[in-house]
Amino acid sequence: MSSVSLAVILTGLVGCESSSDLAQTARVQGTVSYQGKPVTTGTVMFIPVGGGPPATGQIQPDGSYVMKTYFSADGAVLGEHKVTITALDMGTGLPEDEATEPKALIPEKYSRDATSGLTATVGDDENEIDFPLE
Repeated sequence: MSSVSLAVILTGLVGCESSSDLAQTARVQGTVSYQGKPVTTGTVMFIPVGGGPPATGQIQPDGSYVMKTYFSADGAVLGEHKVTITALDMGTGLPEDEATEPKALIPEKYSRDATSGLTATVGDDENEIDFPLE
């Protein structure tokens, strides 16, 4: 079987799951700042404490983010979450930057759930959750 055929079959199987089988989510948005300034790139991840699918949000140039679990902007699973934030400056993308390591824009401790100290509670309505990091 070709890899294309396998991909089509797997996509079809994933698509068969009904929305009633998915954990309930609620919209989550907010901002990420470090030392009072917006974090301009990166990823926010919500990891449900009681189990369930994690949610991710891409940090925008103004520091804002919107979480996604299953579909664009559908939010995060209801309940308590551990939160991680990763923000790296990848350089300009020019050949001379390829030899350099990405530069962390925030302390590394925020990128691991065991050390971030960040938590969030997602309620069943819209949730505005800001992360002012120091």
